[in-house]
Amino acid sequence: MTADSTVVATRVSETFGAEVKDFRLTPELIEEHGRAIYETYLDHKVLVFRSQDIPAATFAKFGTIFGRPEEHHVIKLRHPEEPTLSFLSNQNEPGRNPEMKTSGQGWHSDYSYKLVPGSATMLHGLEIPAEGGDTLFADAESAFAALPEERKAYLRTLRVRHQYRWSPDREDPWARWKYIGPEERKQTPEITHPLVRRHPDTGRETLFIQPRIIGSVVGIDGLEEAESTALIEELIAHITSERYVYRHRWSPLDVVVWDNRCVLHSATTKDLDEKHVRKLLRLTTHGQPVTPSLAEVGHSRLSPKA
Repeated sequence: MTADSTVVATRVSETFGAEVKDFRLTPELIEEHGRAIYETYLDHKVLVFRSQDIPAATFAKFGTIFGRPEEHHVIKLRHPEEPTLSFLSNQNEPGRNPEMKTSGQGWHSDYSYKLVPGSATMLHGLEIPAEGGDTLFADAESAFAALPEERKAYLRTLRVRHQYRWSPDREDPWARWKYIGPEERKQTPEITHPLVRRHPDTGRETLFIQPRIIGSVVGIDGLEEAESTALIEELIAHITSERYVYRHRWSPLDVVVWDNRCVLHSATTKDLDEKHVRKLLRLTTHGQPVTPSLAEVGHSRLSPKA
């Protein structure tokens, strides 16, 4: 726990998540207290900063506390002046596939489909409806810790196949195949990750798994499809059970940051009427290669099926 009295965090759910009270995200304070903010983030996995009326450049600087910001590979999502930022909107934005309005709906971890997944993701609420459009978070680390030891031992031996554009049905309206082009498809080959990863900063173990459609998970390597699907569904049901979930109800200008290395998240915009405008800025930082809990399982790698 950080000893910096300026960064005071109050827990918002049973196992994770905290609100940082009375802290203004200015370039000067970001510079001065960046390390304390990062340590608090490691403690709580999700941090909330309320009422941050800040320009895009300051939000981009805030992101550097958590690593090197990445430019989103879907070019139409990028901010025109700050390319490491992207826009999320539930409106029909010019030049975008209409299905992008509900992008992020469904449990997932950002960039899990990459050889090096995302580290931190953060959102800044620019326009927030009076109700609805919440963001859900699930503590995959605490969920793994609660499993029986025999079950943990088995899960540590498994690997998971991921691919951004994969879908069991390419005609499904959520199928990512439909809104990326040929060049973007080339940049997202199939890769495999260990199912149980070790956090690079804390050393704690976590489940690294998501649902098959929005989460880009093709299946568990080496298992028959029915067994693989059943195991994925069992683990997702456990991770997203009430004890491990925090629902963030947005207020205007909230900044929320979370750790993709141990947390799943989901938007709820599919259930939000379009007359209620919801627009946010988003930034994700470059992560580290996934460290397996068991060394013999191996690090992330391109799939032989890629």
